[in-house]
Formats: sequence, structure tokens, C-alpha cells
Amino acid sequence: MFAGFLDDINILPILSVIIGSAILSVLGDSVGTKWGKKRVSIFRLRPKYTSRLITALTGAVIAVGIIGVMAGLSQDVRTALFGMKMLKQQLYDLQFQLNRSEHDTEQMRISLAETSASLDLTGFELASMKNDKVLLEQEKTELEAALQVMREESSRLKRELKSLRSESIALSANVLLGQTAFDEGSTRDEIISGLNDLKQKVRLNVLAKISDQSFTRLRDIPIEFDAESEESLIREILSADMRHYVRALSGENYTVGENMRVMVRFETGNSILTYRDGTPVYRKFFDRSSSKQSPEDILHIFLRELRNKAIKDGILPEPFTNNVGTLDGESFFEAVETLSGITDSVIISANASGDIYTEGPVVIDITFEE
Repeated sequence: MFAGFLDDINILPILSVIIGSAILSVLGDSVGTKWGKKRVSIFRLRPKYTSRLITALTGAVIAVGIIGVMAGLSQDVRTALFGMKMLKQQLYDLQFQLNRSEHDTEQMRISLAETSASLDLTGFELASMKNDKVLLEQEKTELEAALQVMREESSRLKRELKSLRSESIALSANVLLGQTAFDEGSTRDEIISGLNDLKQKVRLNVLAKISDQSFTRLRDIPIEFDAESEESLIREILSADMRHYVRALSGENYTVGENMRVMVRFETGNSILTYRDGTPVYRKFFDRSSSKQSPEDILHIFLRELRNKAIKDGILPEPFTNNVGTLDGESFFEAVETLSGITDSVIISANASGDIYTEGPVVIDITFEE
């Protein structure tokens, strides 16, 4: 510790001051004594006082010498002797800046607290807006569903109006009159037999779809099948490496009272297993506690969305009605009655009733999961 203390002291200036002061003291005392003995007088003073004056001047010279040597050797001494006022001014300026910085820091702290509070409020408002957005999206979905139901109803009414205006139309174009399917590897005889069965089914469906006024004459109405397209269809099925469907569609509109001749055209394509027996065709969640829709409207919306999904999955709709299947009235009203007794959240499922292929129809069983 003592060695460290000595390292911090500038020994050379101190020794110089001590040695110089000692030499000046000795010289001053010697000169005073010598002049006293000679009884030298300065400024008409008595020799005794002259000796004292010389001693005092020697002390003053020593003091001035010490100050000069220290000031010459140390910047800090020069600053302490000649720059104290400026140093005090600098200290005052630094203190002022420090106080100002503390004030600015406090203002920034207050501003930061206000900003944090504003951010919390903004976060709350954002969460509230997100909740409002979810509610609006739910309302939008319900309104879109209701609008689609209204559009469906409007289309149905338009079709009925068109039917009323054209009561003479006995059979419209593109009506599905029957369909069948042939597995891979079917022989020509099996295909011909299946097509004959399809033709018989077409004849029965034509009879069923013509109005009752002309029922007595229906047996005389010829139903024609294009033999050339039928042969091409047989060749396509024979060369196919997978199951194929065949659809029979009415060729054009047929009017009662005319010499009717019903033309039937065939369509064929790959028949792919889309839904296995018992698998869900479509499922949807409904919140009965918050929905204002009636059970009938909910089921109509569900069946419409089921149809859209089935078409998207590859099921072919009937060209004339754009339907992929039908739900009999008894099953529909049983589902309505079941749904009417549910007041909380429910998942409605439509499960395949048997294997369903590309050509359809989509036959389903409706279940409810609370």
C-alpha cells in the first residue's frame, strides 16, 4: 500500500522545492547575518531591522519560488492558482446539465408509462375488434347461407313458373333416365345384357315422367337409342382398365300432342369409389344456443353444402336438377324432429349408406353428435 502511495506522488518537484527552499533559507540567513554585522542599513533602518527585512524578503522569494516551481511543473497547481473561477463555472455548468438530464429522464419515464398505458388500451381495443370480427364473420356466414337458401327457393319458384308456362312439355332435355356401371373385365355379353336392362329402366322412367293426360298413348311412343354410339360405348368399356359408369339422358324437350319420338343418348366415364359404406360424406358444427335459424333451415343449408362438397369430391350431379341424391321426406322430418330437441352445440354428420361411386347417387344416413 505504501509503495502504491509513493507511486502516486511526484517526488522530483517536491524534492526540488525542499532543496531550493533550504538553499534560499541558508543564503538569506547568511546575507542577513553578514549585513547585520556590517551594520548595513536599508531605507535608513537600523541594522537589526535591516537584517529582519532581508530575512522576510528571503522568505517571500522562497514562497514565490515554490509557487513558480509548482506551477511550472504541475498543470493541476496552475489550474488551482489561476483557473479556479473557470473551474467553478465548469462545475456549475456540469451540475446544470446533470439536473437537466435528470429532468429529461423523468419526463421520458413519465412518457414511457403513458405509452405503456396507451399500448395496453390499444391491445384491449384490438382484442375487442377481433371478437367483433369473429361475430361479424359468423353473422356473415349465416346471412350468406340464408341468402343461398333464398336463391335456391327463387330458382325453384322460377322453375315451377316456367313449368306452369310450358305445361305442354312432357319431357325435358338432359333428364337422367337411368344409369348403370360395369366392373373391369366385363365381357361383351355382360355389357350388352347390362345395357338392355338399362334400356328397360329408361322405358319405365319415360312412362313415369310423361304427364297423365297422354298416359294412354305412351305405349305407342317410340324410344330410340343410337346404335352406333352404343357400339362405340361397348368398345370403350371392353378396353377400359377400371370400372365404368353409363348414363342414359333424354336428348331434347318433348311436347305433348306431337308425334313424340324420344331420343336417348348415353354418357360413360370412369367410376371411382368416392365414399365407402359408413364413412362421413360431410360434417358440420352448429351452435343451436346462438343460432336463430329453424331446424328446417339448418338442414336445408346442411344438405346444400353436402351437395357442393360431393360435387367437389367428384360425384356427378344430375344434369337437369344438379342434385347428387335425394333424402326421402320421412328421413328429413325425423332429422328435423331430432334437431328440434337439441338446444346446445351439435355436429351433424351425413354418413354414406353403402359404397358411393362417381355416378352416385349419394345415399346418406344423418346422425347428430351433441
